[in-house]
Amino acid sequence: MKQIEIIKTYSQKRCLVVDDVPDIRTSLKRILIDFGANDVDTAGNAEEAIDICHRHQYDLVLADYNLGAGKNGQQLLEELRFHKLLKNTALYVMVTAESGSQYVLHALEYQPDDYLAKPVSRDGLRPRLDAALLKNEALLNAKRALDKQNPLLAIKACTQVITSKSRYSNDARKMLGELLISQRRFQQALEVYQYFPAGRQPIWCRLGIARAHTGLLDYATAEQHLQALIDENARCVEAHDLLAELYEQQNRYQQAQQVLTDAVAISPRSTERQREMGRISLRVGDDLAAVHAYRYAVKHSRNSCRELPEDYLYLAQSLTNVTRAQPETQDKFSSEALETLKAVEKKYGTQPVVAMRGRLVESEIYRSQNQPERADSTTSEALDILHKMKFSAIQNTPVELCIDCARAFMAQGQYDAGEMLLQELARINKDPAIAVRIDKLLREPVTQEGIQYATKLNKQGILHYQAQDYVGAVIAFRDVLRELPNHIGLNLNLIQAIVSKSRGGDLSDEDATVITSSFQRIGNIDVNSSYYDRYDYLKRHYQKLSQADGES
Repeated sequence: MKQIEIIKTYSQKRCLVVDDVPDIRTSLKRILIDFGANDVDTAGNAEEAIDICHRHQYDLVLADYNLGAGKNGQQLLEELRFHKLLKNTALYVMVTAESGSQYVLHALEYQPDDYLAKPVSRDGLRPRLDAALLKNEALLNAKRALDKQNPLLAIKACTQVITSKSRYSNDARKMLGELLISQRRFQQALEVYQYFPAGRQPIWCRLGIARAHTGLLDYATAEQHLQALIDENARCVEAHDLLAELYEQQNRYQQAQQVLTDAVAISPRSTERQREMGRISLRVGDDLAAVHAYRYAVKHSRNSCRELPEDYLYLAQSLTNVTRAQPETQDKFSSEALETLKAVEKKYGTQPVVAMRGRLVESEIYRSQNQPERADSTTSEALDILHKMKFSAIQNTPVELCIDCARAFMAQGQYDAGEMLLQELARINKDPAIAVRIDKLLREPVTQEGIQYATKLNKQGILHYQAQDYVGAVIAFRDVLRELPNHIGLNLNLIQAIVSKSRGGDLSDEDATVITSSFQRIGNIDVNSSYYDRYDYLKRHYQKLSQADGES
């Protein structure tokens, strides 16, 4: 493109300069005008910039990283994208004096169009902005299609750039690969990435190949690519994140946590990464690691678009879990947990599921402090919220939080309350993967996939029972119930196996506790239920065994 055409391109762009130093704002505005821009606004901080962006659409934002008190330039970029105040066709260029690797890595993770180190001179800025503008112009049709939420048109536009053999063909390939993966067209994405010969693939291409193989459920190949990438580029945090996701999909949670530990050490300033670290740590029972991760997530997302009530709730839950395992921390951690719950109540207390979950954590805290009356009272408050709640509220609540709240009810013996919440979630949910997860907690699965899954897991226990290996049947059914803890049929199978094992002998305290727990999970069975006759028979049989055990 000729110089006159570049100047014309600048003249068509509305620009915004964001810097907390007035002299720098004035200098950068003057430089942009010299480049050919006719319309340049300025802002002194992130809040002012966000306010201006609500009123005007900008084509180029030039923002300092350090904007004084309040949000920094990277958080400004997050906010603008989160609230869709910055179009796909717009450029965001970040300027910074920060040299620490964690600051640079974190800023780059949000993919500004360029990242410039201070001091910025006119001669240094011109070639970088020219290059960013020219690349943006080449991909403009694809980006406009994305702004119109038309990914298929964007795919077509990228393909046209590639076939034209433009100097920006590889940028179009990168964008095309990402679009195909977002459309779950994984095999086609691999074909795009295969343009680059092995050994000469850029990092984004290697990451894309791993994503595509993961989408195709070819976990071994995806892991091989990611591990090789990490071995060669230890600071590639995206590869760590993808590898952790890969391990989680295979239920390899310990390995996922280790990979995330490495990623957090490299780039600790990402709220999403810390949140993921907290979630996986809770999954593997590493409550102290979860506390550290959620503390960070709460602190660094506060009053931003990244702030979530779940972070507060999971922090309080993690703190409570630690006090149970380490009673010596109870005073300190219980106080922090209660303060965290006060904070989430103040900010998000009008959201029913958040309020319920907070009450249930609070109840756990009082129970750990040996205050059963306060614990029961707080659980009653959670139940009261549930019964008064309009179930439309579930539609506006993240699925994970609803499932977690249902689990919390069940953990406190309130199976009917948990079931009520899950049944409504199942009614409005359309995602098959989530439906199976809900089915695992319901007393009776509602999807064909859930029914088939329960039947498959049930077979081993039945085989043991039919062979009169009642000890093996009990072990098998207990293992299955770790996956499907509330399934009526499976709980009845476990009770029947224990009853059969105990005929002619004493019922152990452990077996009695397990049976009591199973009956509690089953709840009251309606006389019209297909399970009723069996339930009634086992209930009477168990009572006879208990009486005989008591008389002996």
